[in-house]
Amino acid sequence: MNINKISGRLCNLCLLGVLCAFSFACADLDYTEENTRDEEWTYNYFGDGIKNLVFDVYAQIYNNEFGDNSPYFLAGATDEAQYALETGAVNNYVNGGWSPANPYSNTWSKAYTAIADVNMYLEKLDQTDISDWKYNGDYRNWVAQMELFPYELRFLRAYFYFELFKTYGDVPLVTTTLTNAQANTIPRTSADTIVKFIVDECDAVAPYLPVTYGTEIGAEVGRATRVAAFALKARTLLYAASPLHNPDGDKAKWERAAEACKYILDNADTWGLKLSTYGALWGHDAFFNQELIFGLGRGENNAFEMANYPVGVENGSSGNCPTQSLVDQYEYQDNGETFAQRHPGDIDLSSEDPYEGLDPRFALTVVKNGDEWPTNGAQKKAIETFVGGFNGAPKYGATPTSYYLRKYVDGSCVTTADNQTTRRHTWILFRLGEFYLDYAEAVFYATGSANDATYGLTANEAVNKLRSRADIQMPLFKEDGEAWVERYERERLVELAFENHRFWDVRRWKKGAQYFKTIQVASISPSLQLTRSTITRQWDDKFNLYPIPQSELIKNGNLTQNPGW
Repeated sequence: MNINKISGRLCNLCLLGVLCAFSFACADLDYTEENTRDEEWTYNYFGDGIKNLVFDVYAQIYNNEFGDNSPYFLAGATDEAQYALETGAVNNYVNGGWSPANPYSNTWSKAYTAIADVNMYLEKLDQTDISDWKYNGDYRNWVAQMELFPYELRFLRAYFYFELFKTYGDVPLVTTTLTNAQANTIPRTSADTIVKFIVDECDAVAPYLPVTYGTEIGAEVGRATRVAAFALKARTLLYAASPLHNPDGDKAKWERAAEACKYILDNADTWGLKLSTYGALWGHDAFFNQELIFGLGRGENNAFEMANYPVGVENGSSGNCPTQSLVDQYEYQDNGETFAQRHPGDIDLSSEDPYEGLDPRFALTVVKNGDEWPTNGAQKKAIETFVGGFNGAPKYGATPTSYYLRKYVDGSCVTTADNQTTRRHTWILFRLGEFYLDYAEAVFYATGSANDATYGLTANEAVNKLRSRADIQMPLFKEDGEAWVERYERERLVELAFENHRFWDVRRWKKGAQYFKTIQVASISPSLQLTRSTITRQWDDKFNLYPIPQSELIKNGNLTQNPGW
């Protein structure tokens, strides 16, 4: 069972420091006669030994579902996007290719690999001894970093247990190293117990973690912080309070989630957090954005651009194409009416611009017909997504929705065969904006009203913080009851689009049949007539949780499969 896996590390973890990227080789922890390194060596060397052991755990966060250039391809299994190529692995979620035998077990394997590493390190902590290096000029710095490692690792173990909890529900809880035989007898632990473990660990380690590494030794920004620990706690409690994990509607769970989110909002200023302009959340310098709590920093490359630039742009592969379902949810700035409410039928794009006056987040997220994209001078041109257009059907791989992705895609990257350019990328794991939304949801269900001020800030006031940003300026929320729920779920989709939330939000709400079973896409004729059409996808409520990999069930007779699989 992968619970006790301790070899086969993913190398090349990059933690972005101040305008720097640090690369580390992997510590070989498979202690055999054939190895040139042994256990004693590993625990007596700092850089190539102990520190690499810690960074191997961080590396599992970078071990993405579908490859290095596609950390947000889960959008293609939601109403956010349609992946351009039918061969895309993400399509297996919606076309019947998903099963216990073909489970996308990356989450299971990477999480338990990381957890096994953490357990091993914590048990062998007393064996670490770098005293032979006490006359080295960096010795004091090494000791200072080593004092933080146990707390960072406990945070990471809690993080991976959250990943397992949200993916599978009940999972084995293992906090010690095990033999293979022992690992293959461990039963599943209840989700409530997993949640308690995560919350308790976050509370325990937070006081010992720095608020920022900007002033710490090495300034290795991107490591676990006190703020990240509280963010993980708050998100975990929100998921635990949601219908999927709270079928009885226990209001106390929502209250705990509200309190955890409130703690982040109340302390944001003290921690140096503030809401950013929307477009600054990604791009070359996003890793240092003051709204970011915890993110994945990538070194300079243009792989994501090649994966998501339109067909017709040199080396563009279309990738994640926003749906008409997504576009229909954006509201107009004048009165909050949605795109679909104002334009429910066919649209003559040659005589009107239905996109004028939309929420500014639309233009920052979606590339539409006629937009100049990419923005670099070498490739900039007006995009043609209509049938027969330069970037449209029937070209192979052209957008199936009439839209292309802008969010996270750096339009300044040149992807031509010659003179290519690259940029840094940051994938958001936690940011302040999410917790205004998390807080609003938790407070609404804890109090029963979007205008109840029991927790200080009402649910509506929290959402309006995001909609009142200088670069957004959208009509304020005033609704309550079911009308509020509908608008809130739309706001969450718009604000967090392509940040890897929608796939999980709809599952925890148990609303897959409502949002994911059918999606709307658009086709634009050569005469610029936009027509909606419906795509039907496979959905079954068993999809709310992943299947336990069949290979694990075969090895461990004490594991049970998730319902319906």
